[in-house]
Amino acid sequence: MRRWTTCRPAAFEAVRVTNFEAAQAAFKEGNYPQALTLTNKALSSMPKDAVIHEFRALVLFAQGKYKDAATTLHPVLAVGPGWDWTTMIDLYADTETYTQQLRALEGYVGKNMQAPDGHFLLAYHYLTCGHEEQAAKELAQVQKLLPGDTVSAQLLQMMGKTATPVAPVVESDLKIEPAKIIGSWNATRGDKASFDLTLDKDKNFTWTYREGKKKESVKGAYALDGNVLALEPDAGGVMLAEITDPASGSFVFRTVGAPKSDPGLTFKGK
Repeated sequence: MRRWTTCRPAAFEAVRVTNFEAAQAAFKEGNYPQALTLTNKALSSMPKDAVIHEFRALVLFAQGKYKDAATTLHPVLAVGPGWDWTTMIDLYADTETYTQQLRALEGYVGKNMQAPDGHFLLAYHYLTCGHEEQAAKELAQVQKLLPGDTVSAQLLQMMGKTATPVAPVVESDLKIEPAKIIGSWNATRGDKASFDLTLDKDKNFTWTYREGKKKESVKGAYALDGNVLALEPDAGGVMLAEITDPASGSFVFRTVGAPKSDPGLTFKGK
């Protein structure tokens, strides 16, 4: 569950909290247009705040704007898990209101089976409700409609599932010595996103994603088999990646099952 506040300059935080709290109040009252207006104001001062973006997606969902909601959620889920049930339902005045909105989304998906946005959004809500099997089925549909979508593939992988049978990892002659990967590594994507990966001698890892003032961290255990690195977060699931030999002070980390066009991440020793 994400925290509602993080450490930010006081002036910006005051503006963000004022608008965001007002937006939540309007949402609970069922005044979704006002909630959206106030949420957009909050985002104007904190455009990279993942919590506000996730809330904005919820407002759009409540309004039946499913494609916009899915588009808003996609980058949020690319860097970390969404809310849990307790966090989300606290935003509603009652459970029945949410249930009616969820049923409306299910109806939309039933009538628009070829629309990946509907399946993606429904998968998110099923995950939030704790219905993993149903969520996996919707994510599998996203993969069928958009085979190159890495976010749905990653969500399935974190759940220990795959959309379609994934070809087994090809046996490689490359056998990486575990001692070579121990340490702190950093990779970047574009000009803004940064990834820190720490692997210690006790088989523990920390994965941290940063973009601007946004930060997401995951901890857990890891294992290395040949050149396949398995990261198992404490929250559950597993991420498998093929890595290259880090002998030169860097290695390429490419998620198993990722599209062939995905170059992976190049981690360098810190």
